Amino acid sequence: MTSPSARAGRPRIAIVFRGIGDIGGTNNTIADHARALVARGCAVDLIGEKVHRSGATPDMGRPRRIRRLPVFKRRRWRWFAARADAMIRAGRYDFVAGHGHNTRQTVLSMHNCLHLTHEYTTGESLDPAGGLAEIHDAIFAADAFEFCICNSTLMQNDIAARYGVDRARLPIVHPGYRAEKFNRADRVRYREVVRAELGCGDDLLLGLVTSGDFIKRGLDILLEAYAALEARQREGTRVLVLGKQSGNQRFLKQARELGIADRLYFVGATDHPERYFHALDICVHPARFEEFGQVVQEAMACGVPVVSTRRVGAMERLPTTLYASLPEAPSVGRLAAQLREMIDSAATRVYWADSGYEAVAGNTREANFKATLAVYASAGLPTAAG
Repeated sequence: MTSPSARAGRPRIAIVFRGIGDIGGTNNTIADHARALVARGCAVDLIGEKVHRSGATPDMGRPRRIRRLPVFKRRRWRWFAARADAMIRAGRYDFVAGHGHNTRQTVLSMHNCLHLTHEYTTGESLDPAGGLAEIHDAIFAADAFEFCICNSTLMQNDIAARYGVDRARLPIVHPGYRAEKFNRADRVRYREVVRAELGCGDDLLLGLVTSGDFIKRGLDILLEAYAALEARQREGTRVLVLGKQSGNQRFLKQARELGIADRLYFVGATDHPERYFHALDICVHPARFEEFGQVVQEAMACGVPVVSTRRVGAMERLPTTLYASLPEAPSVGRLAAQLREMIDSAATRVYWADSGYEAVAGNTREANFKATLAVYASAGLPTAAG
């Protein structure tokens, strides 16, 4: 049944994601989509726990907050999913865009493969009880969506195999980046300023940039590989690690034991990672598994060569021959070999920087929204009048 607002020309749309308003690539994408839908004349409701924060601005739509369950931490994902589904049923929305945190939506966009990440990270199966993986399992068991947008072929392969979803219902749309923020032309603007702040002088600066979860992103592998380099290579380089600093003591201890602690800079999470990308000579992302990896795309857009593997979805954007030349998965030995070649050859750095930039330059947030909107339209998203 069509709602009154849809008949008046304003389709009512719900966007559901527990963390709307937080920092991170997924939140940025959701914010971009919300603003674009509002600009197209849609009435958008933002259903989440943190929509009262400054990260959810009025131009994104109307906040519909679900208060966090104050106790029973292991039930919080179930609590949110149940309340979100109830709010959707009561709201009689014309279209629901879900992002993996509730069970019923018109189009689901998935951003992580929790089972596969756990398997690659620990070598063990994940017990989903009480966590977000339990909600993901419930989503696919209910099968109450038209399409599930995957952010990479890696994700599409996992969902098709794990849950038996027909690939025709699993379109791939790579996340887009913000071209006005991650811009190769800004290198002159930021490079020397940030390098002076860090005090790295003329050393080549290697960097792992992430919103967090250093184990998933392979920081321990990077430290081991860096320690395996020749002394002359370490003496002419530094390593920047940017991300949430909770839990970094184990890596500082590892660096001290490896004798490389004096070559490291740890910097906390920031709203302006582009400043640090422009200070880098090499972006290193040895993730054990990364469904896409927006920071990798952002580094490429800033003109920084990236060292990674085929376990990182963003690398799918490279030309076929370059992608095929990458290691299948990260290891200390393979990463050390990649770093040696990149450190010793300026021509190699330029080649990978240029190739990466060309691969992602057109994949802006506008392109992402256009591709996402096409999926929404095929699932029945009403068109706003005027």
